[in-house]
Amino acid sequence: MDRTWDDSTYQAIRDRYGEKDRRIADDSDDGSAWPSTSIHSLDALSVEDAIRIAIVNNPRLRSAGYRVDAATGRVTQAGLYPNPAFVFEGEGLGSDAGRGGDTIYKLEQEIVLGGKLDRARDVAEADRLAAQAAFVAEEFAVASRVTRAYFDALASAEGLARRQDLADLANQLLEAASAQVDAGAATEPDRLRAEVVAEQAQIELEAARLDADASRRTLASVMGLEETIDLPLSTSAIELPQLPDREGLVAAVLEANSRVSLARIALERARAAHALARSEGVPNLFAAIGPRYSDPENETTLDLSVGIGIPLFDRNQGEIRAAMAERLSAAAELRSVQLDLLAEVSDAWAAYQAALMAATRFREQLLPKADRTLELTRQAYERGKTDYLRLLDAQQVVVESRIAYVDALRRLHEAAALLRELAQTDAPWREPRPADSPGDEVTP
Repeated sequence: MDRTWDDSTYQAIRDRYGEKDRRIADDSDDGSAWPSTSIHSLDALSVEDAIRIAIVNNPRLRSAGYRVDAATGRVTQAGLYPNPAFVFEGEGLGSDAGRGGDTIYKLEQEIVLGGKLDRARDVAEADRLAAQAAFVAEEFAVASRVTRAYFDALASAEGLARRQDLADLANQLLEAASAQVDAGAATEPDRLRAEVVAEQAQIELEAARLDADASRRTLASVMGLEETIDLPLSTSAIELPQLPDREGLVAAVLEANSRVSLARIALERARAAHALARSEGVPNLFAAIGPRYSDPENETTLDLSVGIGIPLFDRNQGEIRAAMAERLSAAAELRSVQLDLLAEVSDAWAAYQAALMAATRFREQLLPKADRTLELTRQAYERGKTDYLRLLDAQQVVVESRIAYVDALRRLHEAAALLRELAQTDAPWREPRPADSPGDEVTP
């Protein structure tokens, strides 16, 4: 099967699953034990590796690839000429004179006029291009889902670590408050307040632990794996995504997005279907030729017949009108898709810019100020200028600021993943994987 449309990266999809897909189609396999790409050979999991594994494991992407194969077959079928027919006729056989009648051997052929085969091939080719565009759209959708799940898992793991820090600080606060109450330097409400803070921190820690476990399972699921991923995640959320400016993104979306491609292909198909409907108003020619042997007269002659329909009543005018309406509808749908995408780009760009601004301000202003405040408070505590509770409060501000920073990074990468899915121009996972090397977990 011709797969010149395919990328070498995805040839593994067919090589790995093609035989099993055929067994399921033949009812010789129930599909209960799908093979999955192993990640045990990896030391760490990057976001590109996660996407590569998901692409190989994703059944919807394989299904989209087979639909391109099916459409390719229909392109071939649409261009085939009608088969000729061999006809035998016998006339006046078994007469009382004891002689045979006439025997005729004819070869009949329908001659297609009006360019119907070329028009039908154009329609089938548009369907093939649409199937190919749907395949690319599914590829980027898989990559987007994996990217969002990856950075959500990364942020959840970092959030869990920071919640553990808060819980430890809350316990230290409780111990300090209890010591002050016992020494008579504080009142019982101060200890109760510290107990409430410690209990609340413990509740948030348990919720963060559950969220981190769920995010790991979600990542495994979107990668097509059943087991939970235990590998360290090697892509750093601190590395900000590189995207073109808004005008460049809009241009890329209107040029490369599969939904725009599908709408344009639908318009071209409608044009081809309109041309096909008009050509079908031209009747085909039927011709037949062959020898006739007459037994009574003992002679052989050649018969030739030619026939053509008369488009008196049916000129395919109804289908021509319907095809023209479909053509106008496809033109309107293209504009509708473009406007919808512009709105989606606008929303995603606003979310990206908001998250980028928040992450940048956290990194350049808030976190340095919180760290500086903690350092000054620690120095004051060491000189006896402040109490331990103020020191713990300064540490808590730092930890909470880092949690907010991690959340801003998560929202930033999610917005960037959506913009890449809309633009469909940046696909680093298509590049060959670099040579295996030990990877270290990188967290924000």
